Amino acid sequence: MKLMYLSLIISIISLFLGSVLLFNTVPRILISGTLIIVAFLVVSLFLINKYPKVRYVLFFLAILAIVISSFSNAHLQALREFGQSTYITSLDILMILGFYVGPILYIIALLRDNLKR
Repeated sequence: MKLMYLSLIISIISLFLGSVLLFNTVPRILISGTLIIVAFLVVSLFLINKYPKVRYVLFFLAILAIVISSFSNAHLQALREFGQSTYITSLDILMILGFYVGPILYIIALLRDNLKR
């Protein structure tokens, strides 16, 4: 269960910081959408034990985050620019943490918890 919480916290922090860094760079609808997801993840931290179905909604969102980021031209272009500036590199690291590391850790945690039962 600890890994599940850690994965959510990684995603929350990295997505929030990424939103702050991108505030005047990308359309506000994307920032708003990301902040709504961050708020949902924060609420999920508190509800995950009370409502087990939240785990599976988060599982779906984790897969969705990985897939969408993998096919996003903006994300792929940003990864190609990794190392060109501190700003882009910081955003890339946050993107990797928020869209890949956090979701993958969550999937592993959920599968591990389900296999224990």
